[in-house]
This record gives sequence, C-alpha cells and structure tokens, in this order.
Amino acid sequence: MRTRKMTAAGMPTMNHLTRIVAILTLLVLGACSGGGGDAGTPTLGGGSGTGAPGTGGGGTVAQPTLSIALNNTSISSANPGTVTATLRDGQGNGLAGQVITFSVVRGLAVTNVNTALTGSAGTAVALLSPTSTTGAGADEVTATASAGGASLTASTGFAVQATNVTILSFTSATPSLSAYGQTSLTVGLTGASIGSPVKVTITSACVTAGKATLSPDRFTATTASVTLQYRDNGCGAVQSADTLQAVIDGSASSQSLSLPIASPSVASLAFISSTPETIFLKGSGFSESSSIVFEVRDANGSPLPNVNVSMRLLTLTGGVTMEGGSADVVRASDALGRVTVRVNSGTLPTPVRVSATIVGSNISTVSSNLSVAVGLPSQLNFSLSQGTRNIEGYDIDGTSNSYQIIAADRSGNPVPAGTSINFVTEGGQIEAVKQIQLQSGLARVTANFVSSSPRPADGRVTVTAYALGEESFLDLNGNNAYDTGEPFQDLGSVFKDRNFDGSYDSAVDEFVPLQVNNSSACTAPASNLLLLDGSISSIPGTCDSVWSGAGQVYVRRALETVLSTSAARPLWTSSAGLSGTCQKITMQVGPRVTNTAQFNIVAGNTFYGGIAGNLNFIVADANPGNPVAGLLPRLNPMAAGSTVTAATPTTGLVVTVNGGSPVPSTTEATTTSIAYNFTDPTVTSGIVFVSFRSPSGLVTTTSVSVSRAAAPSTCP
Repeated sequence: MRTRKMTAAGMPTMNHLTRIVAILTLLVLGACSGGGGDAGTPTLGGGSGTGAPGTGGGGTVAQPTLSIALNNTSISSANPGTVTATLRDGQGNGLAGQVITFSVVRGLAVTNVNTALTGSAGTAVALLSPTSTTGAGADEVTATASAGGASLTASTGFAVQATNVTILSFTSATPSLSAYGQTSLTVGLTGASIGSPVKVTITSACVTAGKATLSPDRFTATTASVTLQYRDNGCGAVQSADTLQAVIDGSASSQSLSLPIASPSVASLAFISSTPETIFLKGSGFSESSSIVFEVRDANGSPLPNVNVSMRLLTLTGGVTMEGGSADVVRASDALGRVTVRVNSGTLPTPVRVSATIVGSNISTVSSNLSVAVGLPSQLNFSLSQGTRNIEGYDIDGTSNSYQIIAADRSGNPVPAGTSINFVTEGGQIEAVKQIQLQSGLARVTANFVSSSPRPADGRVTVTAYALGEESFLDLNGNNAYDTGEPFQDLGSVFKDRNFDGSYDSAVDEFVPLQVNNSSACTAPASNLLLLDGSISSIPGTCDSVWSGAGQVYVRRALETVLSTSAARPLWTSSAGLSGTCQKITMQVGPRVTNTAQFNIVAGNTFYGGIAGNLNFIVADANPGNPVAGLLPRLNPMAAGSTVTAATPTTGLVVTVNGGSPVPSTTEATTTSIAYNFTDPTVTSGIVFVSFRSPSGLVTTTSVSVSRAAAPSTCP
C-alpha cells in the first residue's frame, strides 16, 4: 500500500516553494533589464535618448546615448541660444568625429548649421535664432545621430520671444563724400532698448571689395540710434556711389543708403613693363611682339580705372607697328588702372619707345626697356672653338672633346636663347642639335664629342656647325641695314670639308643638303674684312649674288680635330750628325695628298755631336695612313698631355729634357729637345733612352747612341 507524504497544517511542500521562488526571481530580472528611457523625454534645460538595447552572452550591453542642452530656454533676436548635443558610447566616453543633425520641429527658429561634427568630447554646437522678430511661442530643437548601429534622437523645448524692433532710417552726415573722405552714418531704430536689444549688420559693396572701411559693421543696438564711421579707400575710383544696407539679424527689417562718392583725380601715369623687353626682326622666327603696360594713379598712389589714355609710337624705324599700325591708340584703364598696347617689330633693329598721355591733360610718360634686335646670328659673329685639338682617339673609343659656339647678331648682341645649332662630322660621334643658352647674358652652347668609328685614315676629323642666320656686310652708312652696293659675304651651300683644305672636292667632301638660295658662283667680296677662310665652307656655284638675311642662309664654321694614336713615332728634325740605318719615311704633311715630305725615323742611329749637344725630335704619333688605298701616313702630333722623358745607363753621361713636354693642344706635330753632356773625359760614347707616354699610359721608348767623335758619315 503506497503511503502519501503530507505537510503539517496544510502547508505546501518544499518543491512547490522552490518553484515559486524561481518565478519571482525571473520577474525581478525582467524588470531590471527590460526598462528604457523615453527618447524624447525633456529634462531640465535638455533631454537625452538611447537606441534599441542589444544583448550578448546572456548579459545586457550598454548602448550609446545622445543628449541635448540649451544654454537659454527663452530666445529672441537679441538673445539667441546655443544648442549643445553630446554623443557618448556605452561607457560614457565622448564619441568624436560623428555627424549630428539639428532640426526645429515647428519652424519658430532656425539653427545656423543643419549638421555639425562632434569634437573630442563628443559635443557638437549650433546657434539657435528666431525665424523672425515678430514670431513668438514654444518649439522644440531636435538632434539626431547614428552610432553603434543605432539611430539616436534627443530633443528639448524652448520659448521664442518677439522683438518688436524695426529700422526707421539709415542716413549719412554728408549728402556726398569726397575722394578718400570720411563721414558718419546713423541707423535709427524703434523699439530697441536694454530689455529688447537687437543685432544689426551693415553690408557694403565697397567694404566687401576692400575699397572702403566701416566701423563697426555689426553691433547690438539698445538705443534709438547708432552712429558708424565710413571711410573711402578708393571706392569712388570704381563706382559713383556705394550702396549700404542695414538689417536686423533674424528679421526682415532693413534700410538702404546710397552714398555718392567723388572719383579721385588723376595725379600720375606710370610705365610698368615691356614683356618681353627684347623682340626680334620681323620674319626672324623669334618673338616679334611685346606688350607695353602703363598704370593710371591718383594722388594717393592707387590705380584709377576708366581713364582714357592715348599712346603713340615715338619711332617707326623699319616698320615698327603698334596694334598693327602707326596711328595713336586710345584705351580706357581697366579695374587695375592699367592700359596695355602691343608693339610689333619691323625689319630693322632699333630701340622702341611708346609715349602715353592722359586724354585731356598734360600728364604723360614714356616707356623704356624695349628694343628690336636682329636676333639672327651673323656669319662674322658665329664663332666655333674646341676644348682640345689633339685627343687620344685613334685607338681608343670614348675619348671626349667639346665644341663651343658663341653666336651674336650683326650688332654683336647675343642671339636669343633657344637658337638651334646643328653639328656634323665625318668621324667619331657628336651631339646633333644644341640650343643656345644665355650664360651671364651672353649666347653660347657646347656640344660633346667622343672618339669612335669611323676614323679617317689620316686621323683627322672635321666638325662643322651651322645655324640659320644672315650674311655679314659692311654697314658703310651706319643705318644698321644692308644697302645695295655695300660689301657682303655671299654664302652658298654647306659641306663637310673632310680634308679641311677650304675648297669643295666632290670626290672627297660630303655635301650637306640644306635648301638655301643658290644659283651663281660665289665671288669674293671687295673688302678683305669679309674674305671667306677655311673655317667657312661654301660650295662654289651655290651662291645667289645678293645679300641674304632674315634666316635665308646658314651661317657656318668648321674646324679640325686630330685623333692621335697612343703609340709614338719620333722623327729626327734634321739629319745633321746622324749616322747609321738612316731609315726614311715619306708622310703627308698638309691637307692634300700631294703635300708630302720625307723624314728620318729615330731607329738604329748614332748621333755624333761632341762633348755636349742636343738630340732634336719631332714628337709624332704613329698614324698608319692607308697603304691599301695608297694613302701615306699623316704627320700628326701625339695627343695633348703626352709627356717626354729621357734617361741613360752610361756613367759620365747626363741627359735632360729641354722642352716640348707635355705636348700642347695643337693640330701640328711638335718638337722636343734632349740635351746631353759627357761629364767624364774618359767616356766617349753612351746610350740615351727617350720615352713618350700617352695620356692613357702607353709608353713608346727608343734608344739613341751618342758619341763625342766626329761622324764618319751622315744620313742623306
């Protein structure tokens, strides 16, 4: 029989009590976690709100909050309010860099900004002002934001007080203002008092443009009138009257004032600039026009607009024009008080001046700094030089050299920067085109060269430089222009003078196909001052017998560079006192293959010269010529910088190099002298070693026997 357990006096069992306690506990926990503040519930001077709560891990997560506060809950036009919205995270820390949006529910007021960004403390601020001075009532300002995935809103209420203040008048103490004068302005109001202050703003076109000053331009009015100070700073120069407007902030009440201002009188006219200061002959291909600028000024030194200025060219030489003609040009000064006129060059170089006069007055000035230059290089003023005339480049690639052009026009003035110079050569490598640069105000340019193939058999290359220019002439009447009958250089087509003999040989020289005027023989001018030389190549039969300028011809210069071998081939300067092998060599000694001479090679000789004497050598390189083509070796110098040394193993014999070392920059073979002296009477003969070292370090050594005896025989 099952027994049933009962509690005493009808009390519930322990299990029943446990269930009741659990239910009560859940109710308490629900009450603690389920509550939330009213997002729109205002507090004293402000309100706050939160977003929807979130949970995780079985616990409650604190959410961001947004609160709003007003520094003044009753605002008016004279006493606006400041709205402060504060955004915090769940731990109460300010959230920076978040956007707060402000709005007014019923439109009785406006904020100065619709949105603002929170600062480091999480606050954003806006100004709250009545929409009008006559409106009154209560309204709410609301702030909204998004943070932590929640949309937050907070609002607070405020009252709007009507301000019954209007502007009755806006007047000036003087009906009109003199140039740069000062006056008092008075704003008359009704209803303004200490209890009903209003803010008034004054605007002015001239004040905004910096042409006038107004003090103050914004103020709080508590009396029936307010006086301001206005000063002209050049407003009258740009407009006849300044329009000012007084407005009560936050209202439609306003008054306007038109203040006539006298225009200042013209006091001076100044030349400002010529841009550029140098222009060049018409048709030269360079800049041919310049802008001349004058400025009209009043007694205060300020620019005056809308003043008529008459400008006139003071020279018409060579067809100089102003705005395309020779007549005077009248123009009104612009807002900066300036007038600009264009001057174009003619066909003659000349200084140019423009006279400017204020129309209807005797105030005038004259421009300066403008001149018309020839611009084009003249043949006589086209100069070519090189860094080194003899480089060690016959056996070595990459040995460098440089070629400099200095170019001037017929007046000796520098040609413009950017003038193109072309360079050509039949051997090695040279920069093709270089542009003139102005260095310390002078026109020059340098082209670089390196030794490389091809190398002419005679070891000599010609470098030719040319540019568009004009033929030189003798200006017999001093008008700086060519006149019929004056001597001139008649230039034909350019060629690369490979053997640098000054004449064109179609079988040897290379024609440079430059299209210039060419139709007749190139005759020598009457004046020796204009004779062509070997550096000015010109193909006969390609001249035109008339003076050519304005870029119709190519000015040119050429020079020769020796590519010396690294090895030496010393030669005796004379056969006197020599005996021995007497080894001969025939060499080309001039630009043409017919220019030859015979020399004795220093090899296996004995020099008979007494107790003391000199061994004299030609310090020549080892140019091989071209035996296959029948070309003889060319007598060339060793490279510049090559050195000569002498030594002897013979006791009682002293040797010294007396000159010719180092080898200079030259296109002709140089000489050296080795002095010897027998200091021991018992020594009658000895050996002298002479060494020739090239810049790259290659040494060529030869030996010579010397004797105190008389020569038994001499070399022929």
